[in-house]
Amino acid sequence: MVHLASVLVSTVLFALLLQSASWAQLLQAGAARVKITPDKMPYLAGYDANRRAREVHDDVYASAVVIQSGETKMAIVSCDLIGLLYPAVQDIRSKVTSVPAQHIIIASTHTHSGPDCIGLWGQPEQGVSGVDREWYAQMKQKVADAIEQAARELQPAVMRVASAEGVTGVSRNVRVAEILDTSIAVLQLRNANDNKTIATLVNYAVHPELMDTHSLTSDIVHYMRQTIEGAEGGIALFLNGALGGMVTVDSPGNDWKECERVGNTLGQAALSALKNATALREASLTIQRAEVTIPLENERFRQAARAGLFPEPVLQTDEVTTEVMHVTLGPVEMVTLPGEALPNIGFQLKRHMKGNPKLVIGLANDELGYILTEADYGLPLYRYETSMSVGEKAGRVVTDKLLAMVQQSPPTTGASKVAAFFDALPSRFRAERAQGVKVLYRFNVTGEGGGVWEIEINNGKCTIRRGASGARVDVTINTNAQTFLAIVEGRMAPDQAYMSGQLLIDGDLFLAQRIADFFAF
Repeated sequence: MVHLASVLVSTVLFALLLQSASWAQLLQAGAARVKITPDKMPYLAGYDANRRAREVHDDVYASAVVIQSGETKMAIVSCDLIGLLYPAVQDIRSKVTSVPAQHIIIASTHTHSGPDCIGLWGQPEQGVSGVDREWYAQMKQKVADAIEQAARELQPAVMRVASAEGVTGVSRNVRVAEILDTSIAVLQLRNANDNKTIATLVNYAVHPELMDTHSLTSDIVHYMRQTIEGAEGGIALFLNGALGGMVTVDSPGNDWKECERVGNTLGQAALSALKNATALREASLTIQRAEVTIPLENERFRQAARAGLFPEPVLQTDEVTTEVMHVTLGPVEMVTLPGEALPNIGFQLKRHMKGNPKLVIGLANDELGYILTEADYGLPLYRYETSMSVGEKAGRVVTDKLLAMVQQSPPTTGASKVAAFFDALPSRFRAERAQGVKVLYRFNVTGEGGGVWEIEINNGKCTIRRGASGARVDVTINTNAQTFLAIVEGRMAPDQAYMSGQLLIDGDLFLAQRIADFFAF
């Protein structure tokens, strides 16, 4: 009789835990893609000035994914553009109502054959910007529309995460060959009910600049998307990395077959990494965002601003205002860089990040040109990068802020999921059902990520604390962290854990069973 009661108690108790964990960290995701190809042949951003498109090889897009965990929602957008200035990003955010503005990341693939959206390449005459202002306004609205559409497509999701090292045949560093990050990070979201792919995000550092022609194209990104979407379905997004100084395509260039080869190689690397992906049905989401100011030292940028080449009001003072973000999504950790950071900066950030996978997203929410360390700034080796940087302090200001964020909000790995579960319980307490009740529950969770937690209910009040208080305990639940997480994540049945001796319950069985009454779902 005691044995049957214990099984019943364990089942009721961990049904409570399972429902509470699912409520706290339920994942939803939606994706959308809109075409942002101009109606008229535009000036192309990249390489030489006044390079106008003569044909559209493949359309350029804004691809968006919206992710929701519990009550927290964020959006990530990948635009087939060389970069968007910070005021443009702020304008796009202001048009979105479905996702908080401070939770939106708008990144650019940095294709060198997309429409000029900054004004430094198309100059039909001296002092006249080549940006098509009518297209530019429409493009910003379409990017906002992509986010709104993705938010309308939200559906229960499972997240698959993966990473791999040594992806070759895609990139090379023409400045210092040995300083090259060949790692890839992949985040895929699938419908939790039918397993259909919603979106696949790929993070890799490389300039998409293989095709120096008069064709409008997203370059290698076009073929990467074809490869992934052909195999997995859904919408594939490319998020660039620390590609500066000078991480370019590993190819002689100007050859569509080579462009296809490189894009396919990158896509296949993502697919290969996904074969060993970890699937997560729940993941907590935290988002940090901060504006930073950087001294403006580039006189050429000042002159361009005075000439009215930029389509946005930028570089009006001696300081540049931009932003950085730090995001954790379960074990996934992301940081954003407002331009083209050199590989050393990417390596430094990854060295301090604790997530798996780690995404360093370049050209996100701004395009400040090259971001160098103070040691590299001004070196003859980086003469070009220095000439296209806002100033010497950019690297230090950006990395200092991001490193502080990384320390403040580490990702939720398996080792911290147990603690995260207990942290979420107070919001589910139902005081009206605990009037006149006095009971103390203790959870002894052994192994990595475990510890001791107590739930004290005293006349309508609930206190949850870590550690043993020394008070008399009414109910004690003993298990290990691996079993605890397997049960609350639905990977192990409570009675299976009990029968195998991995779950033990001591004390007042009636009070143990009553724990389900004190928390709401």
